[in-house]
Amino acid sequence: MPATKQTFQHPLFGPIIVTRNPRARRIIMRARPDAIYITLPTAARESDIERALEQHGGKLKELRQNIRPAFIDKNFTIETRHFKLCIKEDSPDGIRITGKEGAYTIHCTRDFDYSGEGQPILENAAKMALRHCASLLLPKRLKELAGTHGFTFSCCSVRDSHSRWGSCSSRGSINLSIYLLLLPEELIDYVLLHELCHTVEMSHSERFWSLLDRHTAPAHAKALRNCLKDYKVGLFPK
Repeated sequence: MPATKQTFQHPLFGPIIVTRNPRARRIIMRARPDAIYITLPTAARESDIERALEQHGGKLKELRQNIRPAFIDKNFTIETRHFKLCIKEDSPDGIRITGKEGAYTIHCTRDFDYSGEGQPILENAAKMALRHCASLLLPKRLKELAGTHGFTFSCCSVRDSHSRWGSCSSRGSINLSIYLLLLPEELIDYVLLHELCHTVEMSHSERFWSLLDRHTAPAHAKALRNCLKDYKVGLFPK
């Protein structure tokens, strides 16, 4: 059963986005500039949502109000080991993207409007560059790790996923988020090894974590998982 999403306006806490995910085992709540996000098991009831909001909604609302919305302007840059992006106001007309080998430039006009309708245009341009780079690098790195650690997988897809860093089907098909390239390198490899281990153990059982520990050693798998929690899937991971 796929995940389902519902958006509603709460009279006290503002916009709430609820995702029912069959893989969720507990209620997870996050504050973001646009809304409070709640992920919960498919069997959870409306009363469970209200109870969670009663306990944590006030604090989440305060956090959401204090988060500075992510914004792309002429000084916007991304610089990681595998992906670099900057803005240049040197385009005679419209928006264009240039670049290769992990270094990209979004070219804008000097009078480009960075507010309002300009933001989604720039975000889409950034995602296009990121998707191009991720499609070149992530499947290649996944294949390298699979060969080194003795795993096999059926295929690899790279997607603009905001819900998770990666996933693996029962047939060994692995999906990876383009936003992985914005993570530190050890966390990229952690996510890839995490999905490769799912080709052997589909659940997050003790056997799974023991297997992942062996392949992430000397780093402890759950320590890496905790580090990953400091990031969110998206163009602005922090």
